[in-house]
Amino acid sequence: MSDQFVDFAKSQMGAIERLLKGLPGISGYVDKDLRRDADKRVREGLVQTLEHSKSELMDIQNRLLSSGGLLFMDDVDQAVVKLQTLIDRIKTASYGYAGLFDAVRIKEEQLDALNRFDVAMVTEVGQLNEAISALSNAVADNNNIAPTASRVVTVVADLNRLYDKRKDAILSPDLLSQADYRPTAAATAAPAPTAPDTATSTPSDTGAASATDIANDPNALG
Repeated sequence: MSDQFVDFAKSQMGAIERLLKGLPGISGYVDKDLRRDADKRVREGLVQTLEHSKSELMDIQNRLLSSGGLLFMDDVDQAVVKLQTLIDRIKTASYGYAGLFDAVRIKEEQLDALNRFDVAMVTEVGQLNEAISALSNAVADNNNIAPTASRVVTVVADLNRLYDKRKDAILSPDLLSQADYRPTAAATAAPAPTAPDTATSTPSDTGAASATDIANDPNALG
C-alpha cells in the first residue's frame, strides 16, 4: 500500500468529518432569511471536497498513462467528466425566489428531510473518496483496476442522482414531506470516526438540531 494512498485516505476522511460538523442542520433552515445562506454553505463545502477528489482522480489518470494502463483510461476519464459536471452544477445552482427559499413556514418533516439530504450528500462523498482510495491502491499494485474504476463511476453517478433529488426538493418543498422521497436514516449515517477523539461525537456535534428539538420549540417553525 503506497504512502500516497494512505495520505489521501486520511486527508479525505478528515475533510468529510469537518464537512459533517459544518452542516447547518435543521436549525439552519428554520429561519427563512437564513435558508439561502445555509444552502450556500453546504454547496461550498461539497465543492471544496469534490475538487480534491477530482484532483486525485486526475493524478490516477496520469499514473495510468505513465504505466501503460490505457485499457482503464475510459472509466477513469468518465468519472472525471461526471464529477466535473457535478461540481459545476453545485457551484452554479440558482433557485431564484421560488421553492424552499420562498416558503415562510416549513413543516418539521421537511426540515428533517432536507437535513437528511445534506448528510446523505456528505456521506456519499465519503463513499466516493473510499472508492478513489481503493482505485489509487489498485493502480499502485497493478491489480483489480477494472472493478475499482467501475465502482468510482457508479458512486459519481449515484452522487449526481442524489443531488438531482435534493435540487428538485428545494424547488418543490412538498417533495420533502413524502416519506419515500427523502433519504432513509441508514443512507444518512455518518462515516465511522477514525480517531479516538471523535469516537464520542454526538449528533449535536455536527451542528444539526434534532427534529424533536425543533418540535419542542414553539417558535422554531415560524
